Amino acid sequence: MYLGIDLGTTNSVVSRSFVDRNNNLVTEVVNIGQLDQDNWEKHPSLPSMVYFSDEGRIVGREAKRQRYQDREHVVTNAKRFMGTKHRWTIDGESFDAKEIGAIVLQHCKKAIDREGNMKYDTVVITVPASFNPDQISDTIQAAKIAGFEDVIIKHEPTAALLSFIDEEALKQPKDRIVDFSTSKRILVFDLGGGTCDTSVIDVKVDDAGIIFTERGVGRYQELGGIDFDAKLATGLMNNFFQQAGIMEGDLTDYQKDEMYRKLLLGAETIKEKISSRIANADSSVDVETISAKHIIPDFYDHKPLKLVLTKKDYDEYTKDLYTDKNIRFKRFEDLEKNKNIITVIRKTLEDYDIPPSSIDYIFMTGGMSKFLTVRQKVEAYLNKPIIMPQNPMDAVARGASIYQHYKVTDMTDRNGSKGTAKKFDTGTGEISHRDGITDHMMLAEAILLDVNEGLPKIIIPRKTFVPYEGEIIGEFRTSSPSGIKLNIYAAEDEFDSSMRLQKSLEKAFRFPVRSGTPFDIKYKINENKEISMKIVIDDGIHSDEMDLSVYSDFRIEERDLKVVTEDDI
Repeated sequence: MYLGIDLGTTNSVVSRSFVDRNNNLVTEVVNIGQLDQDNWEKHPSLPSMVYFSDEGRIVGREAKRQRYQDREHVVTNAKRFMGTKHRWTIDGESFDAKEIGAIVLQHCKKAIDREGNMKYDTVVITVPASFNPDQISDTIQAAKIAGFEDVIIKHEPTAALLSFIDEEALKQPKDRIVDFSTSKRILVFDLGGGTCDTSVIDVKVDDAGIIFTERGVGRYQELGGIDFDAKLATGLMNNFFQQAGIMEGDLTDYQKDEMYRKLLLGAETIKEKISSRIANADSSVDVETISAKHIIPDFYDHKPLKLVLTKKDYDEYTKDLYTDKNIRFKRFEDLEKNKNIITVIRKTLEDYDIPPSSIDYIFMTGGMSKFLTVRQKVEAYLNKPIIMPQNPMDAVARGASIYQHYKVTDMTDRNGSKGTAKKFDTGTGEISHRDGITDHMMLAEAILLDVNEGLPKIIIPRKTFVPYEGEIIGEFRTSSPSGIKLNIYAAEDEFDSSMRLQKSLEKAFRFPVRSGTPFDIKYKINENKEISMKIVIDDGIHSDEMDLSVYSDFRIEERDLKVVTEDDI
C-alpha cells in the first residue's frame, strides 16, 4: 500500500493507493476518526488543530469547535510557523510548530494503523513548493516524532497535478480535458486555508513515463482562506463600531478580541454558505445576489448580531485580496502587508521570466479554489482556461499516494522485476505506471553560507534543481583554533533584505588549528531538500574530515503526546 498525507494549514487529508486484483491502481481517501461533541466520527479530512484538554491532546473537529470557546488551549495554523522559533505555551508546557505538526500526524497515523489492513513502509508528505530546507526539516522531524520512519517530501502542486492526470487516465480519450501527449505548461495555483502556492510546471506524458519539470516557484506566501475570513471580520467589526457609535476606549482589549473572534467564525461560516449555494445554484440565478445569513448570539451588550451578506457584499469586503497594485516591493514584509492572489501570480511569472502567453492551462486546487470569485479573478488575469481536480480538498493527498506508487514500481523495474500494468492511453500509445515518473524539483530561494559571521555567500542559487552538490575549496579560513561556526540562510540573493537564518551550527575541531588555516566545504542537497556538509581541513600536521549535517542537531524527543483516540472515549 502507498500512503500520502497532505499536512495542511487548516485541514489534513490522508490517502492510500493500492493495486487491486485486476492490476488497476485504486486511490481512496482514508476517513479519519475524531471527536466531535462527545461523539467519535469518521471524516475525510482532519482539522489541523490541537485542543489541549485535561484528557489529552484532542485533534480535529472538537479542537476546531473549542478554538472560540477555550481558545487559550487550542493551537491552529501551526504550518505557518514551520521553520521558525515560534512557540506556544499551554499550561506551563511549551511546543514549537514541528511538535504541533507531530501531534496532528500522530493522530493520522493512529487512524491509519487502526484500519489493520493498511501495511506501509514509507509515507509521502506534501509541502508547499516554496518551502525552504528549514521548513522541510521541521516537517520531516514532525513525521518522525509521530512515528513515521521513512519519509518522502513532495511539492503540493506536483502532487495535485499528478492526481488530476490520474483522473484523466480513467476517462475515455474523447472525454479528457487535456492531451498530455505533448508538453503542456501548467500554472498551478493552490489556494488553501493558510497558504498560497504558485508553480509553473511543464508536464509531458509519453512512452518514457510522466515528466514534471518546475519552471517557476513562487516564494512562500502566507495567504489563504483564513486571510479572507480576517478581511471580512475586520470590515464587519469596523461597520458595527460605526453604526453602534462605539469609540476607541469604550471597550477593553479583551472585549474587542472576543468580538473579533466571534466575527472570524461568522466570516468563515458565511464564506462556506455562499460558496455552497453558488455551487448548487440554477444557471438562471444571478450569483451576485446569492446570500447567506448568520447569527452571533451575545455579541455585544448581551444582544445578538445578525449578519446577512450577498456574494457581491462579500467580494466588496475582500476586494483587497484580489487587487494587484503592480508595485515591485523591495522587502518581503511589504509584500506580506499588501498580499493578494494576483500579485502572487504576477511576481512568480516575473521572477522566472515566464511569459503569460506561454501558459497553456491554469490548474486550481485547494479549498479556496472552490470559491467562484477566486476562479473568476485568476482566469480574467491570465485569460487562460482553468482545469480543476474532481475534489480540490483531497487532490494533494491523492497525488502523494499515487506518486509513491510510481516511484516504487519504477525502482522495482530497475531491479529487474515487472511493475504493475495500469495503462494510460495518450492517443499515441499506452504507458504504464512501471514506466516511472521524473520530477524535477526547484529551489524557490537561494541557500547562503556565512562562516565565522562574515558576508553570506550563495552556495546553491535559487532556481537550482535538486538533488545538487558542490564544494568550496580553500576560500574560507579559520578564526579560532578550537572550532568553527556556520550560519545558513535562505533568500533571493545575498542582497535580499528579508534574508532569513535557517540554521546556526558550531563544530569543534579534533585538534588545535592555527587561526587562518584554509579549509574546504563540500555540500549536498537531496531530493527532500535536506542539506548535508563536510568540512575538510589540513594544517600540514593534522588532517580531518568532519560531517556536518544541518539536521544532525535535532533530537527526536521521546515525548508522550497523549493524543486522544477512540479507545479513550
